[in-house]
Amino acid sequence: MRLAICLALVLAVCKIEIAYPSPWPDRILRGANLGVGVGYPGRYSEEDIAHFALNWRANSVRILINNIIPDSLPYQVSQQTREDVFRLIDLCLEYRLYTVFSFSASFDNNDTFFTNEQLKAAYRDFWKEVAVRYADSEGIAYDLMNEPHDNLAQTEWSGYAKELTEAIRQIDSVHTIVVEPPGWGWPDGFDHLEPTGDANTVYSFHFYGPMDFTHQRSGGKHMSTTESQWKQRVYPGLIVSEWGSEYWDKEKIRPYVQKAVEFRDRHNVKIWCGEFGVARWALGAEQWMKDWIDLLEEENIGWSYYSYREWHHMDLEMDPEERVNPTERSETALVKLIKGYFARNEVPGDFNLDGNLDVLDVLDLLKFQLANPGSLAADFNRDGKSNITDALSLLIARWKGRSLAQ
Repeated sequence: MRLAICLALVLAVCKIEIAYPSPWPDRILRGANLGVGVGYPGRYSEEDIAHFALNWRANSVRILINNIIPDSLPYQVSQQTREDVFRLIDLCLEYRLYTVFSFSASFDNNDTFFTNEQLKAAYRDFWKEVAVRYADSEGIAYDLMNEPHDNLAQTEWSGYAKELTEAIRQIDSVHTIVVEPPGWGWPDGFDHLEPTGDANTVYSFHFYGPMDFTHQRSGGKHMSTTESQWKQRVYPGLIVSEWGSEYWDKEKIRPYVQKAVEFRDRHNVKIWCGEFGVARWALGAEQWMKDWIDLLEEENIGWSYYSYREWHHMDLEMDPEERVNPTERSETALVKLIKGYFARNEVPGDFNLDGNLDVLDVLDLLKFQLANPGSLAADFNRDGKSNITDALSLLIARWKGRSLAQ
């Protein structure tokens, strides 16, 4: 009751109307992928998400689930999968992480998907179900399909993306829709993608070049390099593989960003890098990660690295000296690198992470506390409690033009 009264008073004094939900943020999104996967219930605990939001200070996540709809009759998402997906989305929203979620069906064979009208209809219906559930939520976006690929994606994906967009827009006219190009989402795929015509759509791309380095491939198999192959693949430098050798450095990877920028400028749309990553033990992994993120930052492109506490090969918290097995987690050099970029997300006292220190932070904190009573994600004054004193402390800090941390 006291929170409700305080919220009413602040609204009355400030005469500000808040419109929720909201479209794609104006601030740069810096975050990571969370891979759930069918058959992996409860992969992420609340501690995992709290650590990412409150310790790492990320401002966004991309939740990825491939094969969410089985490619056999009756083409239904299982109840367990629904619960896993919605639980994780809700948890990320609780911690004020802007949440993009991406699904796929028949990920191992997209040509099968694009020739199966029943499966396509089931996939469209599931997106409509998701849109109904989250239409009134704050801070989400719909990434229509993870990495469309195989032959038919080049000719069928643009039209089907429009169908999915129209289906969602019948339910939700506010939230941003995200569309990736065919060709596994790589920037070259923009040559085969037509914009949907929806004004609130962001176009996303992925990058893992060169794959023999980032995925430590041997004979096309991921993470299977011999010690000799591993030592011959150093970035920046000559990347040696079974298919030859090529020199890779920041200038070599720059054109991949430029390809996305050209699509952005040609169609006057927003773009975002939804996936990129490198094996944690790759020689020069830290420099590769730095070069790629710096290229994105130069163009004010938001990004989501792959992946936080999921595939152990690309789990940045695990020991980079171990090339085969999972290890204990610690603050490695790669973690420190990423957290350095995440530090750019913060303006002290900026509760809603919109890049500004203003009264909206107070209003958002109050709204958040009403929706999530007791959550320490709203413990602004760091007293171990979530209550009205946090809103009052933030209001005072706003009036003084600084945060309590200063």
